Order: sequence, then structure tokens, then C-alpha cells
Amino acid sequence: MPAMKLIQSVGIGGANKPDDVKAVQTALNSLLSLIAPTRKLTVDGRLGSRPENSKTVAAIKLFQSKVVNMVRPDGKIDPNGRTHRKINEKLASAVTAAIVPISGNLKVTLKQNMKKYEGNIPHMYLDTKGKVTVGVGHLLKDVEAAKKVPFTFRDTGAVASVKQIEDEFKLIKSKPFGSQAAPFYKPFTKLVITEAVREAQVEQHIRTFESELKIIYGASEFSSYPNDVKLALFDMIFNLGMPELKDEFPNFNKHMKVRDFKQAAIESNRKDVSAERNTYVRNLFKSAK
Repeated sequence: MPAMKLIQSVGIGGANKPDDVKAVQTALNSLLSLIAPTRKLTVDGRLGSRPENSKTVAAIKLFQSKVVNMVRPDGKIDPNGRTHRKINEKLASAVTAAIVPISGNLKVTLKQNMKKYEGNIPHMYLDTKGKVTVGVGHLLKDVEAAKKVPFTFRDTGAVASVKQIEDEFKLIKSKPFGSQAAPFYKPFTKLVITEAVREAQVEQHIRTFESELKIIYGASEFSSYPNDVKLALFDMIFNLGMPELKDEFPNFNKHMKVRDFKQAAIESNRKDVSAERNTYVRNLFKSAK
């Protein structure tokens, strides 16, 4: 969010004009990761008849203590005062983080876990729902999608024609699915994709899913999540897709909105993945700090 603008002071002994109070509440909601275990504030522009007892003032004091390093937090924000400047400093940092994609060690860990739970299969196969897949869980939704992938022949390395890709897609699509693992389909295939192609697909998935997660949870909010939470969310959206994660896990998302990761862990269970994978994601949420 942009910098917080204040006309008059907010908090204990402040003027507490509704628009100023709303600005503070909105800003603090964008910085919840810095003032845990504070939960999302209601943006209503009010502190009540006794501001010292309000949740907003409690959040101001916690911010002053944890971030401003005030020995005696006074629960008041003055325009362009010490607390106001620090809030805007942290808001600017959050905006920067929101536009920078994940990288470094987090991306390495993410790729490792994607390959562990999705596999890294060079040939076409059917997932448990009967959808043609290749690489690291890369779905080929139809034959036209398959034709866009640069398949080559396993034995010779020769580039496959569109007709050859189509024929193999239809052959794999005709096979049984459900309990069959990916290696079951290898004898029926001649075409593969290289490790470089698989790696490029993974990179694209990460960019796409990161963008979608920021749409669901907010760019700044997602960027402020602990790395364990990010890893868990990537695993969920990879398996579920954006619409299902967004619309069919209401209790999970309710807990995510208030950053109650331990309760979110309880609601993160998915029906179509292994117990091991569900446990992995659940433990990521539980360990988040």
C-alpha cells in the first residue's frame, strides 16, 4: 500500500479523526507480520470511548515496542513523528518485497519439493484423475497443448512431429488410470522432454502460482508470510489450482486472513494427495513463526 498519510494524531490522547484512524488501521493490517500475534483490525475509523482499551491502540503499542524499539510505548502516532515515519518505512519495504519474485534458497527448496511430490517424468503419463501429464506435474489439458511442447524421441533425440506427438497423446489418454504410477506408461511411449524443458516448465509454474497466490492473499501479505507458509501454499495451489484453493477452502482461508497458521494447518487437508504430502504441508504451517 502507499505511504500512510495523517492529518492529526491517532491513539491515546490523539485527535482520532475517523479518516486518520482508518489510515492507521489499514497500515497496521499491512504490517501484521511485524506485530504478531495481532490479528487483522477492523477498519472502521473508531477507537471507542476508551482508546487505551482498543485493539488498534494495542497494535500501535506493539509496533512501537517491537519495531520502533520504544522502551515505553505511548500508543500514539503523531503526524511525521517517530512511529509514523517507521510505519511508512516498513510499508515501503513491503511494497518492494511484493514485486520481487521468490528466489535463492526458498526457490531451491520449492523446486526440490515439487519434484519430490509431483515427480520429474520425461514422458507422458496419466495422473490419478486421468489427465495427461509430463515433467514435474505439467498438465497437458488437450492434444493442442501437447503439440506446443518440444518432444523428442528417447532413443535418437530427433524432434517429434506434430502428428507423432498427437498419436502418442491419444495412446496414453486411452490407457487406464487411478492406481497406476507414472512408470507404468513408459513402455507405451517413445517421446520425451529434456531436463532443460522440464526445468523451464517448473520456472513458469512458480511464476504463475506466485502471481495467483498474491491475487488470493494480497501481494504484500503473501510476501510477508514466513517461508514455511509460502512453501505450503505453493504445494497446495500446485495440486489444487487457483479456483479450488480460493473458493473451496473457506475455513482455511479464514484462518489465513488472520495469520492463524496453526488453525490453517488443520484445514489444509486435501483428498487427492498422499497422507505424506498432507502431513508435509500441515507441518509447514505448524512450524511457521
